[in-house]
Amino acid sequence: MKQYKANRLAFWSIVALVGLGGAVSAPTAAIAGPADVIYSPIVDYREWELELKGGMFNWGHGDEGERAAKLSLGYGIAPRWKTELVAEYAQTPGSAARVEEYEFENIFQLTEHGAHWLDAGIFAEFAHNRLEHTNSLVIGPMFQKEIDRTQFNLNLFFARRLSALPEGEADSARNEVKYQAQWKYNLRSTFQPGMQVFGSLGDPAHLRSDKLSVGPAFFGVARLGNAKKLRYNAAILAGLTHGTPDTTVRFQLEYEFF
Repeated sequence: MKQYKANRLAFWSIVALVGLGGAVSAPTAAIAGPADVIYSPIVDYREWELELKGGMFNWGHGDEGERAAKLSLGYGIAPRWKTELVAEYAQTPGSAARVEEYEFENIFQLTEHGAHWLDAGIFAEFAHNRLEHTNSLVIGPMFQKEIDRTQFNLNLFFARRLSALPEGEADSARNEVKYQAQWKYNLRSTFQPGMQVFGSLGDPAHLRSDKLSVGPAFFGVARLGNAKKLRYNAAILAGLTHGTPDTTVRFQLEYEFF
């Protein structure tokens, strides 16, 4: 009974967060990129990771669409510290795909995995957009809860544009609070159904946003032997507000080895 109540509480916490994102609105929040992923606070020490992340939204809908892919190399540099170098390619209708951004990501695991009621960590990213010549910083807590075969994730990120804003743009556009939520059920290792949520609450001084994408997802791990694994997930997300792309398709492939 206690396990059921804890499972139900975690599920409705995510539902409440989705409702909060959809209940408020503002025009300044950024849209989650089609190659964005949901991060876990768990670090695997000394594990190498080659990763391909990609996706697209509203492709074929005039000038509104975008396709993107991220190539990255990660390493568990310490028992509770993972670092990753990322290059992002992006393409909009009528233009060629170009390297748009470089990212330096770090995950700091704060708790021993499974030792407490909740696993927690800190995410920190420095990004340089080579096309716009701008820099940004993203930082925030990550939470993970596992109950029997069910896993819940919730990430809250504060994004800060470090470079000067374009002339005439309000200073409130410099900061943004973003969130990610995920649920999955471990039916078997190679197939785990679930759902994903990407949203924004806009400027932290007002916490108003009209950006929210929600949809079904699936996850899996294929064990290749000799401590090698292929981890994958994909999702189809629907925009629940006027300011969000109608449809986003995204995927993530990770080759992990020691």
